[in-house]
Amino acid sequence: MAGPKEAYTIELNPDQMAFIRQAKEKFNLSSEDKAMRVVLDYLITSPDIHATVFSEPRCLRCE
Repeated sequence: MAGPKEAYTIELNPDQMAFIRQAKEKFNLSSEDKAMRVVLDYLITSPDIHATVFSEPRCLRCE
Protein backbone atom coordinates (compact mmCIF):
# COMPACT_ATOMS: atom_id res chain seq x y z
CA MET A 1 0.00 0.00 0.00
CA ALA A 2 1.82 3.04 -1.26
CA GLY A 3 1.19 6.23 0.68
CA PRO A 4 -1.28 7.12 3.38
CA LYS A 5 -4.96 6.56 2.76
CA GLU A 6 -8.15 7.98 4.21
CA ALA A 7 -11.32 5.94 4.54
CA TYR A 8 -14.50 7.18 2.86
CA THR A 9 -17.89 5.68 2.35
CA ILE A 10 -19.43 6.03 -1.10
CA GLU A 11 -22.72 4.84 -2.46
CA LEU A 12 -22.65 2.84 -5.68
CA ASN A 13 -25.44 1.29 -7.68
CA PRO A 14 -25.32 -2.49 -8.16
CA ASP A 15 -24.05 -2.18 -11.75
CA GLN A 16 -21.27 0.17 -10.65
CA MET A 17 -20.23 -2.21 -7.89
CA ALA A 18 -20.33 -5.11 -10.36
CA PHE A 19 -18.00 -3.16 -12.66
CA ILE A 20 -15.53 -2.54 -9.83
CA ARG A 21 -15.66 -6.19 -8.73
CA GLN A 22 -15.11 -7.38 -12.31
CA ALA A 23 -12.11 -5.08 -12.67
CA LYS A 24 -10.70 -6.39 -9.39
CA GLU A 25 -10.98 -9.97 -10.59
CA LYS A 26 -9.91 -9.39 -14.20
CA PHE A 27 -6.77 -7.49 -13.23
CA ASN A 28 -6.05 -9.46 -10.07
CA LEU A 29 -6.24 -6.40 -7.83
CA SER A 30 -6.08 -6.79 -4.07
CA SER A 31 -9.49 -5.23 -3.37
CA GLU A 32 -12.39 -3.22 -4.72
CA ASP A 33 -10.80 -0.25 -2.95
CA LYS A 34 -7.71 -0.67 -5.14
CA ALA A 35 -9.87 -0.83 -8.27
CA MET A 36 -11.47 2.51 -7.35
CA ARG A 37 -8.05 4.05 -6.65
CA VAL A 38 -6.85 2.92 -10.09
CA VAL A 39 -9.84 4.62 -11.74
CA LEU A 40 -9.31 7.80 -9.75
CA ASP A 41 -5.56 7.84 -10.40
CA TYR A 42 -6.27 7.50 -14.12
CA LEU A 43 -8.62 10.48 -14.01
CA ILE A 44 -6.17 12.55 -11.97
CA THR A 45 -3.36 11.90 -14.45
CA SER A 46 -5.55 12.39 -17.56
CA PRO A 47 -6.86 15.96 -17.40
CA ASP A 48 -7.57 15.91 -21.14
CA ILE A 49 -10.55 13.60 -20.55
CA HIS A 50 -12.09 15.50 -17.61
CA ALA A 51 -14.58 17.37 -19.79
CA THR A 52 -15.65 14.14 -21.47
CA VAL A 53 -16.09 12.34 -18.16
CA PHE A 54 -17.70 15.11 -16.14
CA SER A 55 -19.52 17.30 -18.66
CA GLU A 56 -21.33 14.81 -20.87
CA PRO A 57 -24.69 13.86 -19.38
CA ARG A 58 -25.06 10.19 -18.58
CA CYS A 59 -27.98 8.50 -16.99
CA LEU A 60 -27.72 4.73 -17.01
CA ARG A 61 -30.69 4.41 -14.70
CA CYS A 62 -33.08 7.02 -16.10
CA GLU A 63 -36.33 5.87 -17.56
